[in-house]
Amino acid sequence: MSVSLTVMTFNLHEDQPPDSPNSWEKRRDLCISVITSYSPMILCTQQGLKSQLDYIQQGLPGYDQFGISRKGSQDTSDEHCTIFYDKEKVELVEGGTFWLSESPSVPGSMSWGSVVPCIATWVISS
Repeated sequence: MSVSLTVMTFNLHEDQPPDSPNSWEKRRDLCISVITSYSPMILCTQQGLKSQLDYIQQGLPGYDQFGISRKGSQDTSDEHCTIFYDKEKVELVEGGTFWLSESPSVPGSMSWGSVVPCIATWVISS
């Protein structure tokens, strides 16, 4: 049996000042348009702020999401690496986040000269 899986990765690159050509307000509808034109089963995002992720969730009503802030699950102010998945085609079995540091299970941990916490989010789906 052959199974086809479509995956997309999208760097949201945080929000920029309102007068910037790269402000989220100027990019957000294009982002939704690009994502929906490919209809990925799994969408991996980087550098997304909660407000950006909420907007994407509104634009992708058939999707659910998994992910936390690079400072931990209680933080909503910092960047996230969130994974969206098509609820009709993908079932989330398990997921997690680890920090790219000498203490990978410690939220917000930094090592090796990093200036901000770096994370990796993963999921197992069926």
